[in-house]
Amino acid sequence: MTNELSCHNHFLSFDKSLRLNAKKAWLVLWITTLTMLFEIYFGYTTHSMALLADGWHMATHAAALGITYLTYRLATNPNMVKNFNFGGGKIIALGGFASSIFLLCVVFMIGLESVERFFHPLNISFDEAILVAILGLAINVICAFILRASTGNHHSHSHDDHGHHSHSHGHYHDHNIRGAYLHVVADAVTSVGAIAALLSGKYFGFYFLDPLIGLIGCIIIFRWAIVLIKDTGWELLDGHAKSVDFVKLKSQLESKGSKILDLHVWQVAPKTLCCELVVTSQKTHGLEFYRQILHNEFNIQHSVIEER
Repeated sequence: MTNELSCHNHFLSFDKSLRLNAKKAWLVLWITTLTMLFEIYFGYTTHSMALLADGWHMATHAAALGITYLTYRLATNPNMVKNFNFGGGKIIALGGFASSIFLLCVVFMIGLESVERFFHPLNISFDEAILVAILGLAINVICAFILRASTGNHHSHSHDDHGHHSHSHGHYHDHNIRGAYLHVVADAVTSVGAIAALLSGKYFGFYFLDPLIGLIGCIIIFRWAIVLIKDTGWELLDGHAKSVDFVKLKSQLESKGSKILDLHVWQVAPKTLCCELVVTSQKTHGLEFYRQILHNEFNIQHSVIEER
């Protein structure tokens, strides 16, 4: 019986491209947060529920950007590796879970106010609200442009357990910055809806569209919050890694006559998977056989392997 723990002193690679992405995420986070506060303030002062909902919807993306940046910060924090068994990845999931609970409270608040506006409409300062909404859209476009260049492919370089370089022929995306980019694009789409509602109210008298867009914004925020709760909750409870095809994984591990006695794969940080594997085989294949499958085929960086 042989076994080995595949372990590193870090749980997230942090090369120059990721450092640059961290700076971009920090910049876009501040821009988004300031714009969010601007829209929320003017949403209240101009009595525009569409603008208000767009501002709070932008808060969901600010939270996502905050988590993105926190990921990079934790990657360089030696205390996370020192004090936690699997680094600081779970803190990221915990922050996302807390943000999602806050967003559900926001949905309830905006939903009630939007319904009230249907029955007790207020005079909307259309010119100011439209101007702010257009400004928000412009800033979203700028942020998307900042993040867009970082969503391309980068060559992947990894290390095996013996310190040798393992060069993958494939490429990888920095999913953290890619997710931030998609959040910004989605928020730009919501801004377009707010502008359309305000223009319809000003020029055609369709005042009902403003609270209606507010309710639609609530639905979008609710959807983001529920998805975030499910994803972060699953990770916090060490659910099986959703990115791994377990049928394919078991098939490849047992392709040479081995039999899996125990298998667990879970996510401990963004882009970082751990595996616990116990196999038995009449012919010993060696740990490197299983390690290569886990690492090269399924991008599992850290593993405990036991062959009986």
